[in-house]
Amino acid sequence: MADLWTWMMELVNSYGYLGAFVVTLIGNVTILIPIPFALIIYLGGSFLNPLILGLVTGAAATMGELSSYLVGRGGRRVIEARYGRRLDSMRVLINRWGMLGIFLFSLLPLPDDLLLVPLGMIKYNVWKLIAAMFLGKTLMCLIISYAGFYRYSSIMGVFETGGTLSVVASVVLLVMVIVAILRVDWEGLVDRVQGPVEK
Repeated sequence: MADLWTWMMELVNSYGYLGAFVVTLIGNVTILIPIPFALIIYLGGSFLNPLILGLVTGAAATMGELSSYLVGRGGRRVIEARYGRRLDSMRVLINRWGMLGIFLFSLLPLPDDLLLVPLGMIKYNVWKLIAAMFLGKTLMCLIISYAGFYRYSSIMGVFETGGTLSVVASVVLLVMVIVAILRVDWEGLVDRVQGPVEK
């Protein structure tokens, strides 16, 4: 872990915004290896322009998190034959409140994969996803970079990436969410909320 930390700091020190972009992108692509990209943004805010840093790392975080959405899209092909109608019914419900939920998940230090994999499974509109996620991730990165700029160390703890335990907990929660998606009668729920889904 010390080598990883040294590599990330050297990357940002040597390449500035590009280094921060790369670290943030990698940190949001992987869920198995926790990369403390938020701390790098925080430290980068102390010597880089926090506005530019927030925008650059917000874009990188959005691009990295799209990998989880693509995993969900790939997973849909595997389960569509059996659960396709339930997933379509779930999409009807999510389309009502999806962008707000994506924005909040992206803004807060929550495991985005819990939301993005299921959104991929229901083929949620990718442009709406990118717009909402970019706004949330950019706002989060701006908060962290300005916190580094102004040295508000208490904010750093809120956005700090967890260790192995948090990774295991996120994977377990993700499996539980996917099981719930497949077991809930979304078609019946949609019928109760707004009438029969158009076939």
